[in-house]
Amino acid sequence: MSVPLLKAVRDAQRYGFAVGKVRVLQTRIFGAGTYERLLDAPTFSEQMRVVSDTIYGRYLEDAKSADDVEDGLERALDDFYRFLDDANLPDAVVRFFRVRYDYANVRAILKARALGVSTEGMVVGLGTVSTEVVTGPVAGLPPFLGDIVWALTPVAGESWVGAEAIDATVEAALFADLVHTAHASKSSTLRELAALTVDVANARSAVRAHRRGVPAGVLAGMLHGGGAIKVADIEAAYELPFDEFIEVLAASRALKGVTADELAADGGLDVVLDNLVARFVRRVRVVPFGPEPVIAYVMAREAEVVAVRTLLIGRLAGLDREALRRRLRDLSV
Repeated sequence: MSVPLLKAVRDAQRYGFAVGKVRVLQTRIFGAGTYERLLDAPTFSEQMRVVSDTIYGRYLEDAKSADDVEDGLERALDDFYRFLDDANLPDAVVRFFRVRYDYANVRAILKARALGVSTEGMVVGLGTVSTEVVTGPVAGLPPFLGDIVWALTPVAGESWVGAEAIDATVEAALFADLVHTAHASKSSTLRELAALTVDVANARSAVRAHRRGVPAGVLAGMLHGGGAIKVADIEAAYELPFDEFIEVLAASRALKGVTADELAADGGLDVVLDNLVARFVRRVRVVPFGPEPVIAYVMAREAEVVAVRTLLIGRLAGLDREALRRRLRDLSV
């Protein structure tokens, strides 16, 4: 039996139950019609009537404020991530999704301390490290988080570092971790996703930096390794005029499907780049066996949670239909 065929057989045996369950659960992911109903709902109360008929109804029951929405959607995400455990996926795959929240928590704590404000409400319980540990003494943190905190904690006589230094340090550690974890998972899909995540972040940083006239030497500290686009290639293209730089970036294979005009537009850059991830999900969800359908399902649920949060909290903030639509990513997954 050839190696690819043997792997397919083993994957079918190991993930057969989980993939079968995913195929059923996928039918409950929001379609375009549900989003249109949420967009058309004139009030938050009307939106909640729409949500009550979906999987999020039990998580958002009696929600009346933005905090209620955040709490309910956090519980929903936690359950979606637990499905990764139930699906018997390797520990590294589960960690890939959850560890991002560990870094987000540390970032929030460091910024709160720098500003001298409370961390209450800033930490979520979706990471690999409990909220009690994250908010506790630095000595109790695992090394991958503790090293960040120690590096950014001022010594006697020094003031706290600024937000930009915190963002740069945390992001560098995060992307390095995601690339390492993806390789440890032995999943080619997760390795590709990690590289795409880095490419999207680098493209976003480079385009915005070029638009602001940030010197090339400063840009170097904003880029991360591990993507399909080499950092050296981005730095070389960065020396070109903005229009030419955008053309080179859009021509890269990693950003296939994104046009130079979309990258150059003043608004919507985040949406355009994040849509690359949505296309990735559409592609891997059709893999018949293995962890890919499970990974794609959880990623689709992640995107759905972001969209639901955007629509509900946006309506609470008084945004109109068109303003909400502009903030939605490509959700046809």
